[in-house]
Amino acid sequence: MAAGTVFGNSTGTFPPIGDVNLPVLYGLARWDSSYYLGIATGGYAVFQHGFSFRPLFPLIMRILYPLFPFVDVKSAEVLAGFCWNLVALGGAAVYLERSTRQLFGPRIANRALLLLAVFPSSFFFTVIYSEATCILFISAALYYLETRRVLLAGGLGFLAGLSRPEGFLVAIPFLVKVFLEDQKVRKLIAGFTVLASVPAFAVYAYTQTGNILASFQSEASASKCTILCFFNNPVYEVATGVLPYTINLVAIVLAVIFVVRPLVRGTLSTKLFPYYLWAFVVLAVVFYSGEVLSLARFALVVPQVFWGQAEYSSTRPRFFHGLLVGYSIMLCLATILWVNWYPML
Repeated sequence: MAAGTVFGNSTGTFPPIGDVNLPVLYGLARWDSSYYLGIATGGYAVFQHGFSFRPLFPLIMRILYPLFPFVDVKSAEVLAGFCWNLVALGGAAVYLERSTRQLFGPRIANRALLLLAVFPSSFFFTVIYSEATCILFISAALYYLETRRVLLAGGLGFLAGLSRPEGFLVAIPFLVKVFLEDQKVRKLIAGFTVLASVPAFAVYAYTQTGNILASFQSEASASKCTILCFFNNPVYEVATGVLPYTINLVAIVLAVIFVVRPLVRGTLSTKLFPYYLWAFVVLAVVFYSGEVLSLARFALVVPQVFWGQAEYSSTRPRFFHGLLVGYSIMLCLATILWVNWYPML
């Protein structure tokens, strides 16, 4: 392990995972990628904090990596994860465009996809992380919920809950819509189906460890600096990474503004309110308990962040163009930092 600096600031130590033997694509496997790669081949027992990571993405890599027998196992895993992420991202874009078009119209749908594409943490959609998997099932769940195929939406939401720890919160729009719309019983069943991803993973953890609380304890004991930690030690935290925190915090502040703004203004229809309420809860939870360097990554799978920005900018072309340029610059810099082992996000 070695320490490094970027723009005069210490990056801390590099994690104990070497580059995989893949020209160009080796930079896809960084930081928490080691957990996904290890779980895919060795299961959860090989990591102390492995149960902080949900099983769907490692399971997909485990199924797909034998398709690449011409390289070593770790490289095959990276190829499998990369190829799956491209497929998942393509599917997510289709579902996100369709649901956004249905709720807001084609102009805002196109803008939302553009903003998602250049968001500073969007590079996580291609690296060996679970964001592409999560946004695929979230986008599909929202689309089918909005098109009245409620039970199918609930099943997809269950898979979202097995993609990322906060994925189960997508149950919120299902349950809120029980009080606002028809198909109440179906939406209630679907909402509880999504929530079932939490006890389902807890039961699996129990079969592996004998501890039903293993996943919760793993998340609670993981080393991280939350937003409270950051504000309690701002001088130290800024001194160890001015530029990384700046990119991350700019992105998340904008995300929060455009989720909270329509809620505060009270301009949301009964159709949109459940979705923005869910987005607010997700951001509040990750603000309280999530790693501060990952805040912009957490916002990446919340479509309302991009709905709000696209809707606001639909009558403000200069603002929209400014977002595109600003996000693009930060995305390029963030990608370079992350690939070179600097803790950008």
